Amino acid sequence: MAIRDKYDLEDLKNETEEFVFQELEKQLDAISDDDICKCHDCVLDMICLTLNRLQPRYRVSLMGTLYAKVESQDLEKEITDTVADVLMKVSQNPGH
Repeated sequence: MAIRDKYDLEDLKNETEEFVFQELEKQLDAISDDDICKCHDCVLDMICLTLNRLQPRYRVSLMGTLYAKVESQDLEKEITDTVADVLMKVSQNPGH
């Protein structure tokens, strides 16, 4: 039985992923293109490294989304700090 074929998984979301995308975009926009590589590979590395360091928060319902948003206040500093650390690591050691 293939789970993906039998069940609709469209509503399964990792809310941490959304928060990371927002914070990464904010921090990358604040850095000059001359100071950090923003190529496709480096940005994907930044996303992967950040998400691997943070606890995932999956939801499948509106209540889960609301809970994640309330919980996001507690996570904001952790995500901000993790993204900043990953940006430094990737900029010092780009994968290309």
